[in-house]
Amino acid sequence: MKIALRHFSLMIAISAICSCQSIKQSSKYGLTEGYYTGYAKGQPKMPIYVFPDEDSIKVYRSENIMARVDSGRSLYRAFPAGITSPGENNYYFKQQTLDFDVLSILLKYRPAIAGFPNQLNTSILNGALFLGYRTDRYKLSYQRTAFNLHKRTVNHYGFSYGVFTGLGASRIDPFVTKGALNIEYDGVVNPSGVAAIIGVDKLTFGLTLGIDHLLDKNHAVWIYQGKPWIGLSVGLNLN
Repeated sequence: MKIALRHFSLMIAISAICSCQSIKQSSKYGLTEGYYTGYAKGQPKMPIYVFPDEDSIKVYRSENIMARVDSGRSLYRAFPAGITSPGENNYYFKQQTLDFDVLSILLKYRPAIAGFPNQLNTSILNGALFLGYRTDRYKLSYQRTAFNLHKRTVNHYGFSYGVFTGLGASRIDPFVTKGALNIEYDGVVNPSGVAAIIGVDKLTFGLTLGIDHLLDKNHAVWIYQGKPWIGLSVGLNLN
């Protein structure tokens, strides 16, 4: 089990490194090229294709999401990096996708049980894979500078919900087994459950509700086997 936990931790680390290298290409961290739903305040929503380049963010009309875009005929709006008069100041983009993340569960809150008070457990060896449904929203606006030029800004937040499962470690000793064991060791557990994740720009964190299953023969005497906990996690994009 310890070997399996090391392999899983290594996989998490490798995935994290690979994900960090592609953060700039992910729409979860910035407005990137792709299909969105776009609208200005008080106007109807429409399917669009967004193409950012060095000078501006170009918005093309699209018949529907994933429809082919004619760049010569369907240009709807262009948002340069700086303008003298902002006109319609705010424009909104929305994108909905499947979400595949690595979660690191930073802490777990366990309710009182079997004579133990409420507990707050922390462990760096609690990693999980998350699969869910995500919505990202962007607000494009222009802010006036001291030189009377309006500079383009894009604010972003996203949220997703789904399920997770992974591997972690938990302390096993006579106290958490009601005296059934006379040894102490770090047991390999399988945390799994549901999670809600919020992302603000590049910061991603989530609230998890899960249960742990001890993956060895002592699972029957572990007081936390299959018992619910609430956790706080941070996430890293894989898709």
